[in-house]
Parts: sequence; C-alpha cells; structure tokens
Amino acid sequence: NMLSLKKLFIVKIIFFLGLLGQSVGAKMPETKLKFVGFTSNNVLYKDLEVPFFSKVLPEMSGGKVTVELKPHDQLGLKGTELLRLLSNGSLEYAAGNISYMAPDSPKFEGLDLAGLTLTVDKAREVAEAYEPVLNKLAAEKFNTKILAFGANPPQVFWCRKAISGIEDLKGKKVRVFNQTLSDFVLGAGGTTVTIPFVDVVPALQRGVADCAVTGTLSGNTAKWPEVTTHIYPMTVGWSITFWAVNLDVWNGYKPEVREFLTQAFDKFEDEAWKIAEMSTAQGLNCNLGKDPCTLGIKANMTLVPLGAGDMDIHAKIMKDFVIKNWADRCGKACAKEWNMTIGPVVGMKAPE
Repeated sequence: NMLSLKKLFIVKIIFFLGLLGQSVGAKMPETKLKFVGFTSNNVLYKDLEVPFFSKVLPEMSGGKVTVELKPHDQLGLKGTELLRLLSNGSLEYAAGNISYMAPDSPKFEGLDLAGLTLTVDKAREVAEAYEPVLNKLAAEKFNTKILAFGANPPQVFWCRKAISGIEDLKGKKVRVFNQTLSDFVLGAGGTTVTIPFVDVVPALQRGVADCAVTGTLSGNTAKWPEVTTHIYPMTVGWSITFWAVNLDVWNGYKPEVREFLTQAFDKFEDEAWKIAEMSTAQGLNCNLGKDPCTLGIKANMTLVPLGAGDMDIHAKIMKDFVIKNWADRCGKACAKEWNMTIGPVVGMKAPE
C-alpha cells in the first residue's frame, strides 16, 4: 500500500545516504532550503518530495539541512513563471515542468518533444544526453542550476466523449500545455487550447475542451475521471520535471554543503525515475479500475485501444510536424546540438 511504499522509499534513501551524512554532517553549517515543490496532488509531490525533504535530507545531514516545502499550486503559481522567479532570486529552489519553460527558450522542450520516446528508460536516457545543454543554458541565461530531472507517467489523451482512435481527434478541441503538444495535435487534425493543469477539470466540465493531455496517473489523482469517460493511451511525452536552484544561493554555500546536496540530489533523481516507472505501470490500471493501483484512485473509464495503423500516423506526425516545427523555432545551431546529443539516442534527426 501507499504507506509502505513511502516507508520503503525512505529506508532505501537513508541507507544510500547514511555514510554520506555521517561524514559530511559533522562539518556542515546549518542550512535551510526554501523549496517550491510540484503540484500538491501529483505523485512526485506526495511520494517523492514530501518524504525526501521532510525526513530524508534532515536525517542524512544529522539535522544540519532542513527544508521548508510548499507545492506551487498552494502558493497560487501556475508553473510557467517558475524559471523567471528562480532567475531573479524570488525563489531559492523550485520544481516544475521543463516544457513550461519553452517560451523562455525553445531548447527547454527539446528533451520532451511530443511522442519522442515511448518508455521511461528511453525518456531518462534522452534527459541525461541533453542535461549538459540545458544546464549551460540555465546557468548562462537564467542564473539557475538544474539539480535533477524526473518524469510523470506517459502523457495520453483523456476525452469527455467516445473516440475510437487518433483519427477521431480531427476537429476536436484538445487541451495541451506546451507548443510541441500543440504541433502533435495539429498534425492529428485537432485544434488546441492551452490550459494550466490546475484549471483543466472545470474546463473539461464546461466543454472548453473535448479532450485533454496529461499523464495517466497525474490526471487520475487530479480527479479527471470525474469529467472524462475515454482514455486513449498514445504516448505523447512525459511531462519531464526539473528541480533547480538559484545560482547565487548555490554559490553562497560552503563547498561541503554543495557536495552533500549534489550527492543527495543524484539519489533523489534515481528515485524520481523509479516513481515514474511505478506510476507508469499503475496509471492505466487505476483509470480502468484494475489492480495493482496503490498510487491512485480506481475509476471506471473506457480504454480506447491503439489501432493497427495508429503508430504509423504517430511516426508521420513526429517527422512532419513535431520535430520540424521545433527545429524551426529553435534554429540551426540548436537543431545541430540536438542531433549530436538526443538524435543518436532516439534514431531521429532534426532538419538543420
């Protein structure tokens, strides 16, 4: 059950970081981190951030490192403004959806282009390949250091009325949360509405959108099954998440604090990807009322199976719309950099 999962998670992390805490804790000054976490109803907040920041980090540092954690939705933040707030020092630490940062630079969506990867492992491989590119950009332009990446369950289509496959997205109004998803939906013949996650349920209720994209578990815990009936599991991204710190704050720490936090966030990142894997395995189950479903709420949705030709259409949309349009937005040098880092991992090429 949920409780034992959390306990297991905490025990594992404490075991990993025990020696580190003992060796570093004695020398470290007391340090308080002010952290704006993920959305409060998201599994990454409940099952990763809360146990890690409230219990693991303090214990590992021998009580020297403590964290004040608040989810961004409870602070009235939509998520799109996090990078700017980190950049100017209004926030010390924050977690957010990396593609929400695309208006600041199209590079931020390069690692989570709609439909780019179909498995958690591949999504992590892509994130790791592109991390140096994004960290350089974050430091030089936004005075920010990225500490870790993670993912949500696969982003899929949730609809208010019956659909039978990708062809039925034609003419539908589909909620998206970034430009690359917009490209995908346009490629499928739909129209898009951009709505922040916290506002989607009322939008679906009122018919502002016919369908909406989010993760299989993210939508489940946010009560989307109450306003949708059909779920179409074509993967169009992972809503890759980043955890980051303002560089002035980071550089202001003593070296031993930075060393401790760097190693701690490496372990945190491992757990983030494990939770993504676990929630991927359970996401559809929960929506269809099947077991195992320990991370979400059992619902009674209808699964729309992937048709024989659906993945062929997916591949065509990726090539003709998603990668092409992103390369246009990002420019030649950016496309070239993508082709040298992500391209070989996914076997695709952006037009330079």
